[in-house]
Amino acid sequence: MQEVAALVAAPLNEELRPEERTESCLVLSDLMVRMVTHVICHVIVDYEAQLQEERLSVANAFLQRVTSTHLCNHKLTREGITFEYNGQAFDLHEEYKTMTLTRSVYEHLVMFYFLFAHPKSAEERSVVWNYWKINSKKNLLDYAADDNGTATDEQRQAEAEIEALRQEIFATETGRICKRRLDEWTRIGKPTQNGCIEFYRENGKLEVRRVSYNQAWKYLFDKEGMTLLYRHLSMHCHPIYNGLLQYQTQAESDEGYDGMPLYLSCCFLTHLCKLFLRLIPGGNKMLRQAFSEQERYVFNTLSQLPDE
Repeated sequence: MQEVAALVAAPLNEELRPEERTESCLVLSDLMVRMVTHVICHVIVDYEAQLQEERLSVANAFLQRVTSTHLCNHKLTREGITFEYNGQAFDLHEEYKTMTLTRSVYEHLVMFYFLFAHPKSAEERSVVWNYWKINSKKNLLDYAADDNGTATDEQRQAEAEIEALRQEIFATETGRICKRRLDEWTRIGKPTQNGCIEFYRENGKLEVRRVSYNQAWKYLFDKEGMTLLYRHLSMHCHPIYNGLLQYQTQAESDEGYDGMPLYLSCCFLTHLCKLFLRLIPGGNKMLRQAFSEQERYVFNTLSQLPDE
């Protein structure tokens, strides 16, 4: 087990050569992909009837999309980027090349957590679910009008569906108690907000608040450094001045950080997979029956985002 623990810690071990750290990220990623795809395929084959239910079907889609995104990260990390000029190949060194993919995996994990794991009751889950669907449908309203500003059939249908979901929310006790804010946030014409919502109690009273992606790590990982980490991911995913300055001044050779986005993606992917398994009857046995104790140790350790 000591050897396995060393493998898990290798990407963060600055005493190792850069290529060793990157290779350890790829080895860990290979294993995590094998374990997660085992879960995906097992569910598709043996839980076909259960996947007809909307929530489980969407949860399965979350896991599949995040896995495919991670696989793109893995392939890009392993193969790198090559330019060609006058018939000559130039390998582009770019330690930030997979940041966008890692950030996408993180944000899918956050939304999955607040949709499926965080709500304390079935009613809260229902309200959060409908709030999420409303925000998703609002995206259709931003571009569904013609040049004259006349609503299209698609827009009118989206507006009707949004209003129906709003009424479902306000038909619940939770929705009625928190109606003032929920009504303001979900009404047609109100811009969508990135992130999630959660219900909490203050002085014994039920309240609701928004949770942004850059704050959501507090619910998922007990790691104070996640605030800076998410900012770092965002900095290299958007055209931000400081991020572009860092891009221009990055080292010309691998200093051991080229595999870190893939490593973080592994952690987020395994965390989401663990949450998904809780939704499946007997899901806790799925990995136990197919993988060794050492492999499950790696899976569980990565899912908690190990410290440096």
